[in-house]
Amino acid sequence: MDRAKLERSRQWLREELDRSAAFWLKYGMDPVNGGVYTCLDRKGEIYSTDKSVWMQGRCGWIFAYLCHVYGAKQEWLEASRSCLDFMEKFCINREAGERMYFTVTAEGKPLRQRRYCFSEAFCAMANGEYYGVTGETARLERARQAYDLYWDLNHGMADPTGMGPKTIPETRSGRSFGGPMIILNVTGVLLRVDPERKALYEERARQCVDEIFRYHVKPELKCVLENVDPDGSPGCTTPRAALSTLATTSKARGSCLSTPGAQETRSWWAKRRKFLTGPLRPDGIRSTADCCISPTVWASRRRLMSTI
Repeated sequence: MDRAKLERSRQWLREELDRSAAFWLKYGMDPVNGGVYTCLDRKGEIYSTDKSVWMQGRCGWIFAYLCHVYGAKQEWLEASRSCLDFMEKFCINREAGERMYFTVTAEGKPLRQRRYCFSEAFCAMANGEYYGVTGETARLERARQAYDLYWDLNHGMADPTGMGPKTIPETRSGRSFGGPMIILNVTGVLLRVDPERKALYEERARQCVDEIFRYHVKPELKCVLENVDPDGSPGCTTPRAALSTLATTSKARGSCLSTPGAQETRSWWAKRRKFLTGPLRPDGIRSTADCCISPTVWASRRRLMSTI
């Protein structure tokens, strides 16, 4: 083990973290209306003031999580709270069963309501993390409500907005990896901060893991497929980089990573990452790989990949 290299990597990671957090605090936060702008260029100039509700939740979670990992800082807490308060005030459709909007204006006026319910998932994740840092019970109540709504919408509940499926089911239907993947991410947070409902979270995590390995993990292709037919057959799909999900399931379901299927999937990921990752940087740190390659690229590489 090269201790000096590890120390250089650690120093670089911390510098990049500090630089990134400082950038968003300086340029992204909205001091007038609350919340965060996410359409920024590299100089920090805003090119669209429309606000993604997903990103309000993600930013709210990130800054609360920084407090959890590195210790509470007032500026991080204020940024997280600003996003949570903005969502609570402007991003919930009270006339449609507490469904959340997809985008709103800078001032919080609703722009788009979509069938996707990831706004609710990220809201739950952010509120749960913030509760874990501050102990504010109202945040836990919102986290539970949004989490349960997201779960129910993905398990047969009629959408209060009246929106139906994305496609006509009689013509085309399928399963998406995104649903159980995001549930596992949120469940991992709530398991840590809300032990009162531990049994519920563990049962839902188990169901998600079972669904992923039953329908999306494909040993014959050595990959995890993002979209499949209802029975798990490959349709028009792309491979999915699943290591982050497996890491989440290890927290949400104890020994998941020790199971043969999980170990095998992690091995596929490691080999593909080595194959697809770009060259080493001068300091020896390898850049991040994106294994969600297109079907065309995947088809052209399948034979070669099978030999790795």
